[in-house]
Amino acid sequence: MRKDILLVVVTLVGSALCWWPVCMEPSFDWPWWLPLLVVASLAGLSTALSHGRWLRFLVASSVGTIAGLVSGVMMWPSEDVIGRGYVGFFIIPEIVISVLLSLVASLVMQKLSISNETYKRTFWIALTCCVAFGPIAVFLTPPLVARRVARTELVAKERFEALKIAAERVKIEEAGQQSVCDGQALRRNYSGPPFSDYDWRYVAGNYVKQDGYVFGIWCHQTDKDGYTIDAHPERQYEDGTRLFCTDESGAVGCGMERNRKRNACIPCPE
Repeated sequence: MRKDILLVVVTLVGSALCWWPVCMEPSFDWPWWLPLLVVASLAGLSTALSHGRWLRFLVASSVGTIAGLVSGVMMWPSEDVIGRGYVGFFIIPEIVISVLLSLVASLVMQKLSISNETYKRTFWIALTCCVAFGPIAVFLTPPLVARRVARTELVAKERFEALKIAAERVKIEEAGQQSVCDGQALRRNYSGPPFSDYDWRYVAGNYVKQDGYVFGIWCHQTDKDGYTIDAHPERQYEDGTRLFCTDESGAVGCGMERNRKRNACIPCPE
């Protein structure tokens, strides 16, 4: 009886904690199927270790999933105000799929009889690993996100500086022949981290995405040589925090604002 109570508690707690990493903000983008795998494994392993009493573990994993998703969303609410209204569209399918997978795993494992001590020990180790996934992933998420941000910001800075140099070369070397907003002219003078063929076709007057940042070049109708280069993270705090901007003056700013006359760079704070 004590063993079954312990297994129910372990299944419930493990099924709840495994959802926290995918709910965290900023997110490391853990694979969406990992919590589903953990929940199903908990239900199946517990069923096998309890000699086939599957229903209690199906209930425990289901309740744990609901508790984990709801508490995770409450602890780490999305910064996207519009996105908050669609939280239910994420939670409900996850709960349904989780219950179905747990049911299948429980029914399959109830037929498994574990008498060998080595197998029992292996199952207990696997169960412990499933429970540990959630806390370990929560602990690792902040440093992993910080590492990703540092990497994407470094590459974005290299791309931005290379675009800035390319635009200056186009103005000097191809003045009167090609515009700074001609993607192919920029490409001939660019020597930084690569953009795709698609990006070079549409980088002028649009935003293109590369490695967590979006880049755009904007020319100005009122000024033949006027342009603005803007680069910012696709997801603030998750892909990066730095904003890059420059124009025909060569000055570097931190972000771009649009007004009636032109797209202007915002000066960096002192």
